Amino acid sequence: MITLSSAENVLKEVYLGVIADQINTKTNPLFARIKKSTRNIVGKEVRVVAPIGVDGGFKAGTETDTLPEGLERPYISFVAPLKNLYGRFEISDKAIRSSSSDVGSFVNLIQDSMDSLLKASQINLARMLYGDGSGLICRLRVSQNKMYIDQVDSVLPGMKLDIYAPNSNGYNNNLIVKYVNKATGELILNQTVQDFDPDNNARLFIADSKDKEIVGLRGIVSNATLYGVTRADYPVLNAKTYTGTNSTAFDEDYVQKIVDDLESDGTSVNFINCSYALKQLYQKYLTLYKKNIAYTTLEEGMKVITHFGIPIVPTYQLGSGEAYFLNTDDFTFYQLDDWRWLEDESGRILKQAATKPTYAATLVKYTELICQKPSGVAYCSNIPTSVIS
Repeated sequence: MITLSSAENVLKEVYLGVIADQINTKTNPLFARIKKSTRNIVGKEVRVVAPIGVDGGFKAGTETDTLPEGLERPYISFVAPLKNLYGRFEISDKAIRSSSSDVGSFVNLIQDSMDSLLKASQINLARMLYGDGSGLICRLRVSQNKMYIDQVDSVLPGMKLDIYAPNSNGYNNNLIVKYVNKATGELILNQTVQDFDPDNNARLFIADSKDKEIVGLRGIVSNATLYGVTRADYPVLNAKTYTGTNSTAFDEDYVQKIVDDLESDGTSVNFINCSYALKQLYQKYLTLYKKNIAYTTLEEGMKVITHFGIPIVPTYQLGSGEAYFLNTDDFTFYQLDDWRWLEDESGRILKQAATKPTYAATLVKYTELICQKPSGVAYCSNIPTSVIS
């Protein structure tokens, strides 16, 4: 007979390792490439030293000259709080009891819960990887009493969201997505939003997550303060940015120029991340000019085209004219530990809700993404996605 105790043992001994591995390796090709480390954790913070130059102790001289002084290599100290990431699922008491005498039914019940938790975790972590730490998902507009969003791929039915509309009444909390029209961007929620100013930069966030997420690529490129350092005080931290024009062609020459710019500053590009539209455009140029199209298979099995050996990896998390060039060795997820179940003092992970006949378990990780060389990242925007003849 299945009991709560045996259910917890299954979650700990069977599913924890599997779901942690699936999150770490299958969330996103870039996510999978970034190394994880438990070093440099001090209390609840990450403290990392980031070199910003070279040792100055070198000179040329005569055989009787004094030797050069061994100057200390310049560096910046990065300090960032670990972010708290939670994934939670619930199982009703009725469902547990009805499957308690049938091992097959119980396994299916747990598997469905794990599949849902895994999907939600992967979607949100992939989104965070390209965000700025604010938790912003998308922006809203209203037309003829209907709501529309500008990024449809990060919003799915069942998500619980907050709407923030400045100069209205702040938040509309804990709204649940009922439907997203991928073609038109129309958003339908579980209730009517009150006191909402549609013309005043309204934004969507995951419920109760505003300004609490990991700092992703957009933040590494554009946040005024990064890991406790004011970027204006250290221009060496600035990423390279490129803005396309009507005549910009996302072809071999354009891509190589950015690779060369980064390599001239000491960064060896090993990953190009772009929208599907730009990946398709680059491939069209290769076909148009009768170039050989080279492919590589990434660690998690995704097959992609390459630019002279550098993988060009598409993602739905970027806008149609966006791309990032980077060296993944410059990035680390610093963490207290890998994914774990949240346990109480007695080691229990399935806990009954105070006011509902349900049991819940919570997956947790304390981590932050650190880029030790922000200047080694290049961000491209506004690149035309049509072939230039």
